[in-house]
Amino acid sequence: MFPIRLGQLANLVGGKLVRGQPRTSIQHVVYGSTKYLKPGVVLFLKSSQSLPYRLQELKSKQSAGVVASSNVAHLIPHHHPLILVSSPDHAIWKLTSWQRNQSKALFIGITGSAGKTSTKEMTASILSQKYRVMKSYANNNIFACIPGNFMRLSPIHQVAVLEMGMASLGNIRKQCLYARPSIGVITNVGEAHIGSLGNSLNNVARAKQELINGLRPGGTLILNADDPGSKRLKTKGFRGKIITFGINRPATIRGKKVRFCQDGMRFEVEGCTYHIPTWGKHNVYNALASIAVGKQLGISIANIQKGLRTFPVPYMRLQPLKGVNGYTLINDAYNANPTSMIAGLQVLKQVAKQRYSVAVLGDMNELGTWSSSGHRKVGAVVAHLKPSRLITVGTQAATIAHSAITHGFPSRSVQSFSRLAPVSAYIRKTVPQGSVIYFKASRKLTLEKAVKPLRGRGSIG
Repeated sequence: MFPIRLGQLANLVGGKLVRGQPRTSIQHVVYGSTKYLKPGVVLFLKSSQSLPYRLQELKSKQSAGVVASSNVAHLIPHHHPLILVSSPDHAIWKLTSWQRNQSKALFIGITGSAGKTSTKEMTASILSQKYRVMKSYANNNIFACIPGNFMRLSPIHQVAVLEMGMASLGNIRKQCLYARPSIGVITNVGEAHIGSLGNSLNNVARAKQELINGLRPGGTLILNADDPGSKRLKTKGFRGKIITFGINRPATIRGKKVRFCQDGMRFEVEGCTYHIPTWGKHNVYNALASIAVGKQLGISIANIQKGLRTFPVPYMRLQPLKGVNGYTLINDAYNANPTSMIAGLQVLKQVAKQRYSVAVLGDMNELGTWSSSGHRKVGAVVAHLKPSRLITVGTQAATIAHSAITHGFPSRSVQSFSRLAPVSAYIRKTVPQGSVIYFKASRKLTLEKAVKPLRGRGSIG
């Protein structure tokens, strides 16, 4: 973070330093969690059900200080410096604003119904070939995560790449008020989280529109030319530069000669070949969006190629793993919606080729009234792509099985489980050696628990 001392911090957040030395240097700030507390780190102690546990942990931890409200001040062990505030929650946002105001970095916001994390990682990898880059941590992408991400900003950073998710309308708008991005990327507009947005695709588009409206004057907007949902976005009044990316339709950055290979995907843009170490045409779209950002910020073709070739594939996103019995496991279990699940099924078909293939598909949550139609849509695609076997997990996912059978998929090749526990044992007992097995479900199901007992040693590629 930016240099600040304990006394300055107290003044900045409108608090009072009642214990400790004003000139104590602060290296980092954490909000709520005591996990990373150590000398040089200040804890903003928020009120929550876990407060008794946090207070207990403070007894054995060291810190540069604790920011707390007066009603818990007497519970803070005396070896911790102490700043009293009326509300630690309000105080952390004051510090967040200060951090942003100190930074001269160019901010990039990335949102979309699918592909946000991969696009963020690709973009950060490309830009880091030339700039000092701060990227949002893991999947910390909603408004409540802004303080944690902004505390990672420091004077060395020239670019900040922020993944912007949302749980409701207004979430991205509030993120933009703090971030003030100069470049905005919208990967696509689809069904993800539609259940929390009134079951309306128009509302999903409205939520993504908040990034467009939140860009700095004269900013750059990067949009998917092939995505039908993105046509719902309103760009007529946008006063800035618009860059498009795509494969099927004319676009500023257009991918051609897209092909699967053993170690990922290859494609061409304007005669130059690019490689990404992960599978799926949908990931080529993510790469095209990242190329657009790189070109906008003056990254050479060679460095864009290197950035894509070496980007860290996000955990549980089409993660190839060696399994027992010679299995190839594709762990795509982090989250799911119909668009991303269908994209994953297409990857399964391409990777398996002539090998025995198994699709293990679980419930897709947060689809609201679209849940039944979304699961049926996936089932129809299963019947079309014809994996060797379909395994569903969860009550909603049973609709995938029913739909697949209705569309001609053989019922003898379908197995449905209402719960997760028996899945891995069933696979190990019944699925032939050397098979390719794909796992996909919403986060709540924790489908990766079925992957773990099937793992061999190492990753593939």
